[in-house]
Amino acid sequence: MSPERDEQERLQTYSRWVSRGGVAVGVVGAAIFGWIMAGAFLSGTGAADAAPRDLCSLIPAEDASRIVPLRRTTHRTLPRSDVRNEAECEMTSGDAWMKDGGRYGRLRVQLDRHGTTRRDDGWDEARKAFNWSEEYDRGDGGTPREVPGLGEKAYEETRSEPASPPGQRGVRARAQLTVLLGKDVLTVDYTAEPSSPERAREVSVAVARTVLGGL
Repeated sequence: MSPERDEQERLQTYSRWVSRGGVAVGVVGAAIFGWIMAGAFLSGTGAADAAPRDLCSLIPAEDASRIVPLRRTTHRTLPRSDVRNEAECEMTSGDAWMKDGGRYGRLRVQLDRHGTTRRDDGWDEARKAFNWSEEYDRGDGGTPREVPGLGEKAYEETRSEPASPPGQRGVRARAQLTVLLGKDVLTVDYTAEPSSPERAREVSVAVARTVLGGL
């Protein structure tokens, strides 16, 4: 083989290796860039405020006993990501409420705290979550009603159903209240028996004011 032909083959081989290496580097580079951009979007530029470790503690024990007799209490904190933190409190009457025509109560309070993403700041993220919740409730056949004077915006739904077990006096009433305040969305879901939709609504609003005042 002539020196010229040998040199030509070496150059062609080298060119093929460079081309393959360039493609590999391009693929790896694109993957790394995508991973970095995804991480940047998820992490955002401003972390959400920490959620309370015990959301139930913001509700005075005396009030809790009055609205949820024989209550059993659970609470948890759920850090979804650094751009959203969630806390939940649940109180439910024990089984003994059925004896001697007793009273039943169930209270669930959820707080979602939003941080800043690449698309929106925490205030806009909270507002989008609030609006989506209201639209969902309307689309689900509900009739949300505005609650003035609570947070920036608030709406609620109330409903009633026969008592449990059937034949017991009174009705079971439920009120669901959602409040927007800053970067927070607070949801209060209260059920009571015997009660009325108006009474359940009053309790849910009072609980929301208490919790928001303690944050």
